[in-house]
Amino acid sequence: MKCSVCMIRSSYFLFQSTEYPKDCQEIISTCSNTLNESGVYEIKPDGFPEPFEVYCDNDLGSDGWTVVQRRTNGFINFNRNWDDYKHGFGFLASEFWLGNEKIAHLTNQKKYQLRMDFTNALGHSYHVTFDDFRIADEWSQYYIQGLGDEGGNADSFIEWCPLNMSFSNSTCERRCTEPNTCITLASVESGRCICTDGYMIQGEDCLPQSQCGCFVQEKGSVLNDGESFVNSDCTSRVNCSDNRLIHEDDYQCSDDAMCQERDGLRRCICNNRFEGDGITCIRKEPRKDCYEIYITDGVHTDGVYTIYPTGWEDSGFQVYCEMSTDGGGWTVLQRRSSGSVNFYRGWNEYRDGFESPSGDHWLGNDKIHDLSVQKTYQLKVDMTDSAGSQYYALYSTFSIGDEDDKYTLSLGSFSGNTGYNSMNWNNGDPFSTPDRDNDARMVSTVAEKLRGAWWYPSRYYYPANYCYYFSESGSYYFCSYSSLNGDYQYSDYRGIFWYNPSMSHCGITDTNMRIRPVG
Repeated sequence: MKCSVCMIRSSYFLFQSTEYPKDCQEIISTCSNTLNESGVYEIKPDGFPEPFEVYCDNDLGSDGWTVVQRRTNGFINFNRNWDDYKHGFGFLASEFWLGNEKIAHLTNQKKYQLRMDFTNALGHSYHVTFDDFRIADEWSQYYIQGLGDEGGNADSFIEWCPLNMSFSNSTCERRCTEPNTCITLASVESGRCICTDGYMIQGEDCLPQSQCGCFVQEKGSVLNDGESFVNSDCTSRVNCSDNRLIHEDDYQCSDDAMCQERDGLRRCICNNRFEGDGITCIRKEPRKDCYEIYITDGVHTDGVYTIYPTGWEDSGFQVYCEMSTDGGGWTVLQRRSSGSVNFYRGWNEYRDGFESPSGDHWLGNDKIHDLSVQKTYQLKVDMTDSAGSQYYALYSTFSIGDEDDKYTLSLGSFSGNTGYNSMNWNNGDPFSTPDRDNDARMVSTVAEKLRGAWWYPSRYYYPANYCYYFSESGSYYFCSYSSLNGDYQYSDYRGIFWYNPSMSHCGITDTNMRIRPVG
């Protein structure tokens, strides 16, 4: 005789037996000292290699139920793989799955009744029984071999869902007429029947998406009423109207448009500088400066924009537009706020421009010329000194000549708070760079001496202040009253300066040159 163990909770009972109990019902007759209490016991079904523990429920109408699954609070994750379900998982005292291998050996040794007990959200308990339950082995993928006749008291508690529906607590319903909209219904505490995935409600029936009136094969889903779908190459469009698809086979992009997807929708979109619905595109009037963008397009945000001045209608170029100060619509020609950009450059770089308009930069003399001669512009020069004081000079008109004219400066009348019209001494003078000397100096190049390109005077002046002159052969010759492209330092004449007898004109840290049409 073999000494086996009957176990309940933490107590163990020894008894003499030739074999282990095969299920919980045999434990009742074999282990009389258990007092028929529910708990964890050890069994060994026929053919299973080793004994294993099960939970025996002896609290129902007839004792000896072997529990194969229990779920009570969601503590255990039941989204598992094949091996987990094969061997079992969880804890016998709480939530668990016994394991398909054990259930197969267990149910194939006798005829077993299956009982499933449920408790719904309202606390109602009910059960379903099947009088002949067994499953196959792993080779047969543990399929259900038999269930037998059904019994129990569940019919009064269970709502049996129609075809293509499943029971859910969801309050979201999707309809054939509004497939992409979640129709929120009143919450039902105990749940309700809703269409399963791939089906949508129409009337009282759940139809496959493909049978809904506005199902689009290429899209693989249904359109809402009033919604459109354009095919992959934008050669046709369908519209959903009254739950019917209406085809526009003549849908085709304009020659001035491209087939693109934006905001999740594919459609014909007009190219840059064109406007329309993509089928018809009309060339927009090019914006010649920031003021036109401000007035015509209603853009009031500072930033980099593309403008198309006269002569630049095909390519355009980028500028920084100041839209939020001084009435907006200012096109920036020059900006300096740090020493990060080297302004000691040659003629070609000043002609073409350098660095990004979003930071410190020089727009370029060719661009400045074409901009300044297409309308009558005013010029505003803003400056900040090392003490944080701000100054400005405003000129009623501004333009420069072309390269053949050496980009000669032309300025109108002056106003502002700089204390002196310093740039007036540059009015009528050509532009000079270290490698292209157009100033009046016969011996030295002012652009080289002052470390910056500017409209340096083409005639002699007398000495004025240390910031603006240098010595040659013991004599002092005045160079310029202003220079905003010198070295980024403010200790001597080689830096950024603007002559003003009453201020520290050598201490400029920030400059900004911008233009806007007059009137």
